[in-house]
Amino acid sequence: MSEADNLCYLIENKIIFLPEKQCLVHTDSHEQIKLKPTASLCLLLLLRNHAEIVTQNELLAFAWGESHRQVSFNAFYQSILSLRKSFLQMNVEKQIITTVPRKGLLIQQEITIEKKWDYAVSEVDIELTETPSVTETNRVENKKLPKLNLVETLIIMFTVLIAGVLLYPKVTSENYFSGYVASKKYDGQCHYFFNDDASNYLRHEGFIKEHPEMCSDNKFLYITAYPETKNISIILCTTGMDLSHDNSCQSVYYPRYDSK
Repeated sequence: MSEADNLCYLIENKIIFLPEKQCLVHTDSHEQIKLKPTASLCLLLLLRNHAEIVTQNELLAFAWGESHRQVSFNAFYQSILSLRKSFLQMNVEKQIITTVPRKGLLIQQEITIEKKWDYAVSEVDIELTETPSVTETNRVENKKLPKLNLVETLIIMFTVLIAGVLLYPKVTSENYFSGYVASKKYDGQCHYFFNDDASNYLRHEGFIKEHPEMCSDNKFLYITAYPETKNISIILCTTGMDLSHDNSCQSVYYPRYDSK
């Protein structure tokens, strides 16, 4: 990542985004949320282009690099959804990321963003797990391994590459919206999914009862809500989050939703 080590972004005067650490930190509670690498890069590009629309292709190329053409719509949307969930968990009332239909995403001008080059990262107790270094024992064991000749090495590399290409769609498909569980059947022609990290689903169920109009045409509704916050985020899709590239989704955000 090209950002300076001490550069961070202050969002809405309450959330610190540390690109180098790939995490969000609440300035008051010091709550920390570690972001997925692709989600962190998407947020970074949106922040760099504050108040400007960033296309899906631009986000894909920036976050996934050379492999972005192999990324499905659902994998991309999973990263954006994880960002929205993170802001919901930190009780941010405004919608930070806005979807502009058929154009892309943006962070609205009304969202306050400040760059902080002089922010002391040490002020926040960020406990991120680092990859342990190789022990001396492993180094000795590695030296005992027989060396492969050039032909054997090339054959192994080629086999691993082919296996990766064939297995990539299957492996990634298992992770799509894995943090959501199918709800019990409700009246209407649609499918409901709830975020499984909520302690209960009372607010989800209350929303469904109050908004039956959203359930139509066999749509798939992904509802994100927490008992501790008033925010509710809804994603309506024409099909389930599988490998389909023809899926079409719309996001609806309620910053201060109260069930009656």
